[in-house]
Parts: sequence; structure tokens; C-alpha cells
Amino acid sequence: MPNLTIDEILAISPDAMPDFIRKHTSSRTLSRVVKTLNRTLIDGDEAARDMAAHALRHLGFEETT
Repeated sequence: MPNLTIDEILAISPDAMPDFIRKHTSSRTLSRVVKTLNRTLIDGDEAARDMAAHALRHLGFEETT
């Protein structure tokens, strides 16, 4: 992730999330953040997968099955 850990993403308050999304969308880094989280969902251990899924939900992405 562009200088972000999963814990840092999870620490973003819901009120600050729109600014975070806007900033990373305009700087074209949001896709890298999401791609890294998705990779963790596939390749990580169980704890890492759970945290990555939680971070994606925190960012506003819904799980699809």
C-alpha cells in the first residue's frame, strides 16, 4: 500500500474517509491500496485476510460472493 498499513486504514475515522478516498482517487493511489488489500485476501494468513476484509469494508467496498 502506498505507505499505509491495514491498521492505518482501519484507524481512519468514518468522518475522514471521504477526504481519504478523494485524496487517493485524485492522486491515483486508491487502486493500489485496494489491489494490495485484495492480494492479502488471497495470499495472506487467516488473520491478515480478516483484517484486509475489514479494511475493505471500512473503505466502503462490499464483499460479493
